[in-house]
Amino acid sequence: MNRNPGALACAALLSLIVTACSSNVRKPPPGPTPPVQPQTPASPRVPQAQGSLGSAERITSIARREHVLWYQPFIDSNGRLASLGVTEAEQSQLADGTEAWQRVLGYWRNSGTLYEMAQSNIGGAYACQYPSGYAQGKAECRAFLVDNAWSAAFVSYVMIQAGVPGFRSSPRHFDYIRQAYRGEGPYLFVDPIAHRPAPGDLLCFVRDNGSIPGYAGLSSRFGSGNDGSLATHCDIVIGRDASGRELHVVGGNVFDSVTLRKLKLDPQGYVILPHTLAAQGMEAYCSPANETACNFNRQNWAVLLKLRPTVSRYATPAAATPTAPRYITPQRAAPAATPTPAPAMPAAVPAQPAAPAPATPTSVPTPTPTQPVLPPATPTVPTPQPTQPAPQPAIEPQPQPPPPTTVP
Repeated sequence: MNRNPGALACAALLSLIVTACSSNVRKPPPGPTPPVQPQTPASPRVPQAQGSLGSAERITSIARREHVLWYQPFIDSNGRLASLGVTEAEQSQLADGTEAWQRVLGYWRNSGTLYEMAQSNIGGAYACQYPSGYAQGKAECRAFLVDNAWSAAFVSYVMIQAGVPGFRSSPRHFDYIRQAYRGEGPYLFVDPIAHRPAPGDLLCFVRDNGSIPGYAGLSSRFGSGNDGSLATHCDIVIGRDASGRELHVVGGNVFDSVTLRKLKLDPQGYVILPHTLAAQGMEAYCSPANETACNFNRQNWAVLLKLRPTVSRYATPAAATPTAPRYITPQRAAPAATPTPAPAMPAAVPAQPAAPAPATPTSVPTPTPTQPVLPPATPTVPTPQPTQPAPQPAIEPQPQPPPPTTVP
């Protein structure tokens, strides 16, 4: 097919003209560049766990929780026991399914107070480390829980679980009362009549001692230099009722349970504390003929341990629940259950590796309580040595059982 050279030349020329014209089209000059607005950095977000609480709120929350677990027994404002459910020695279950005696054991173990009792060789305290390992240990542990007052262990448990800084955990109330009198720890030593109680405070009385009447008597005892131990009891203040006319406190080992006590308040918010008749120089025997003495709120109230304001506001995230102090378990193994009757001394077991040292330093020495029925601290297994049998008459060899399997 022949193409016209002239037509091809015209087409090429036309294409060049169009290209040149399009390249000469001038674009409008760009407008001024808008200034870049500086970006203000967002404020750093402080992580706050939902439900972060101060010390006072955590104390009352834990105390209320434990009271509910025991089916909310209480003493009314007239000093009468109005309700009582499960008690310490029972196998009956609490609201969370735990047996009552095991919950009390938890107060001892998770407050660090069981260690001190074991160090003091209190009967059954050491066995409570293995309460379900063998029948004898379980019985000894339950006897310990019944024979020893656990109200201070309960208060210590609440304070440790609430993460109250500086609290002196102890199986005796008097230790943290004395700490407060010396101006140490998270509490202040004040007159319960002259100060309004607030949630997180401890309201304490002296047991069975009319020679120390109230706050004045206890202060005088401390002032004389006598700070030796004294039988006392403390309840945890958890708040008021809806009307604001009653103070509610919770205590452990009150009627062998975790019991709430109602106390009346005056119009100014001060607690009305009925003192024992003995402290007033009157007959104190409760009997059908002397009902005025029959009031469980009538105690020798002696001191209000008031939570310091800085401690009351001390907050930790609720998600990071404080744990109890590390409980140092002695390096002894619980006797293993066997089908045959257990001997007086349990059989030696392979040596257990030493437990790692606690993450935080502690001044408490490794416990070495003496228990004659327990195995040595570091049991060893003697290595059998081959011996040359004595000459015996030739007999048919008897089949030997396979060697026992050693469990590492």
